[in-house]
Amino acid sequence: MPTKLEDIARALGVSKMTVSRAINNHPEISQETRARILQVARKMNYRPNQFARALTTNRSFLIGLVVPDLMHSYFAEICRGVEAHARPSGYQNLICSTDEDVEKEKAEIDALLSRTDGLIVASALSSSETKFYRHLIADGARIVLIDRLLEGLRCSAVTTDDVLVGRLATNHLIKLGHRRVGHLSGPEVSTALKRLEGYKAALEEAGLRIRDSLIRECGYAEADGYRSMTSWILEGDVPSAIFVANDAAAIGAIAALVHAKMRVPEDVAIVGAGNIHYGDMLRVPLTTVSWSTSEMGHTAARLLLELIDNGSENKRNQIVVAPELVVRQSCGAQNT
Repeated sequence: MPTKLEDIARALGVSKMTVSRAINNHPEISQETRARILQVARKMNYRPNQFARALTTNRSFLIGLVVPDLMHSYFAEICRGVEAHARPSGYQNLICSTDEDVEKEKAEIDALLSRTDGLIVASALSSSETKFYRHLIADGARIVLIDRLLEGLRCSAVTTDDVLVGRLATNHLIKLGHRRVGHLSGPEVSTALKRLEGYKAALEEAGLRIRDSLIRECGYAEADGYRSMTSWILEGDVPSAIFVANDAAAIGAIAALVHAKMRVPEDVAIVGAGNIHYGDMLRVPLTTVSWSTSEMGHTAARLLLELIDNGSENKRNQIVVAPELVVRQSCGAQNT
């Protein structure tokens, strides 16, 4: 037979009402008591009746997660961070991947709004395209942005310092002695634009001229990195070092170099960004800039649950998770 509230109450020696309030995150229940009750509930494999719970609390206890890509570990790790914070509070995640498609993103958002208590979104929209989300928030939608910002949007967000990401990567290559450092840029989203800004700032600080010929349009997928790097190889004049806007594109760029029988890092040093989990297991381990995706997910979930608990009040908190350089072999600073 399935575990009932009275079973948990009997095991703990508390009332059924106390158990119900703890599971529903009632403010009268202390965090210590709630944690103890939830721990026992999990051990007893308690499964709440979501329909009854929704009618009682006027909540679905579902969080919508909208991300551009789940093929690589970066956003999957963020989703796990969200789940790790949300699940103990009784929330489950509905995850949608948009494949960097703006129209698909809008459709997924529309579908999720009526089914969830709030959304965590890594938007594929250009950083200046805020109209869609402005209208949603004005209508009372609870939204927290993660990884990517939308300019001027009154909305909580969790990001890293993407300008510093670009500076760390580019400075490292300059310190290794490279005077011609190229950049494979990402799409027209805040992360890519700010990493490009950091790349340019590092060159200026080192007294190096910013050359448009050393900045190539790319994207965030492996196929984008492969395509852009292949084009550069065919045109010639490939620089001795390249900062790629994210790790997936960096892996694609390395594949193109290897296909052209060019060596990494001997012929071209490569640095990516994002520290996807298998980057250290590649044939040439990838130097990257890292930040805690788990912390990003935890923090975004905390901000959203606070927003849900506070009703429709939309406070604006921007949390920045600090990045750091992770040196491996693809930049030439480590020997096998």
